[in-house]
Amino acid sequence: MSQHYTQNLPQAGDKWRDTCLILPTMELRKPLKISDLIRELRQQLDLSQEKFAAKLGVSLRTVNRWENGNTVPSPMALKLIEEMLQNMGEPGKKLLRQYLPQVEQGEDS
Repeated sequence: MSQHYTQNLPQAGDKWRDTCLILPTMELRKPLKISDLIRELRQQLDLSQEKFAAKLGVSLRTVNRWENGNTVPSPMALKLIEEMLQNMGEPGKKLLRQYLPQVEQGEDS
């Protein structure tokens, strides 16, 4: 390892280093991503990527890119996804609360 990199490594007593040592023992919640929401929604609806894409009026490649985290849905596609979730009843509401809590709060206000 070059000297440049070793100089930037955390040292004993450094708050950042101590925090990093503690974190693995703490229960951390996995950050929720839109790609996870799309995959979970599609699977709950029992749709292939191709059929899911057709429902949203986008290409299979687009859905694949969303699920792989390479791109995110447009605002229009997100609105359609939100509508799909709302039309699913309680399972959709659960996904909304889990992945898009701000949407649920917006409805109640």
